[in-house]
Amino acid sequence: MFYIHEFLDSLTVCRFSPKTIREYGYLLRHFQQFCQSVDVQDSTAISEQHVNGYLRSLNARAIDGKSYYVRVKRLAKYFRFLEEQGHLFLSPFRDVRVHNHRKATLATLSTGEMERMLSGIKTNQSLCLKGKAILELGYSSALRPRELYSLKVTDIDFKKGLLFIEQSKNRKDRIVPVGKEALFWVSRYISEVRPRYQKNPPNPFVFISHKTGKPLTVWGVRWVVQQTLKRSGFTPVKPSCLRSAAATALLENGMGVVHISKLLGHVEIRTTQLYLNVQNRELKTILRQKHPRESWGATIQS
Repeated sequence: MFYIHEFLDSLTVCRFSPKTIREYGYLLRHFQQFCQSVDVQDSTAISEQHVNGYLRSLNARAIDGKSYYVRVKRLAKYFRFLEEQGHLFLSPFRDVRVHNHRKATLATLSTGEMERMLSGIKTNQSLCLKGKAILELGYSSALRPRELYSLKVTDIDFKKGLLFIEQSKNRKDRIVPVGKEALFWVSRYISEVRPRYQKNPPNPFVFISHKTGKPLTVWGVRWVVQQTLKRSGFTPVKPSCLRSAAATALLENGMGVVHISKLLGHVEIRTTQLYLNVQNRELKTILRQKHPRESWGATIQS
């Protein structure tokens, strides 16, 4: 037996997303087919030689570095499960080493670029008013695109200036602050534009399609943002840039990485670092300003 169903059930208990579980299932069934092709019918018979053969087959398919790394890590997790459940004494993946796929920092916009863009958006069209609300909200609270299109009207507390982000990445809820400027434009969109495009039965989501009245998708959010910027004379950007731009601006203005990580909803600070586009010179300046050791007096003899 390969105990694939049991492993996938354990991922469900750990609240992995359905999409991730499907990806695990596809990978493990592919691995099982490879094992059976070399006459291995049970997970206990899998050797390090079989593992290396499978990894060579992945390389032969010219899989990119990130995908290869993810597949190896997922297979290693599967074999750890087999070890923990007593189905294996020793994982054949125990000695497999793969270089970590290093992600580049995400594209971002400077504070000056964001200021020029947000202040220059034309709001005389209903589409652009919706785009303005999306851009202000995404930048104000460093939201993911999915958090923008999943936001409901009841998730916004206009009096307290808070957003309730429900079941975002890793199925975690969180509450984040939102600025007055963003609330102003969202309020204008909700009162002036949204009612014209609501259909029966009405849906609770803030941002809806002007054609169908249904909630926007991730592609719908991108299209609205890019059309708004084009019509306002700016080069289009992806909505995900807003999150990185907000995180970088907060760091430059003195907010600690731990607080930025909490705002972004990250489990690990290493993930937050991908969003922080700060040059080494800027980091050295911040270090001199913020690190207490810099103000304690010199002890180094010249």
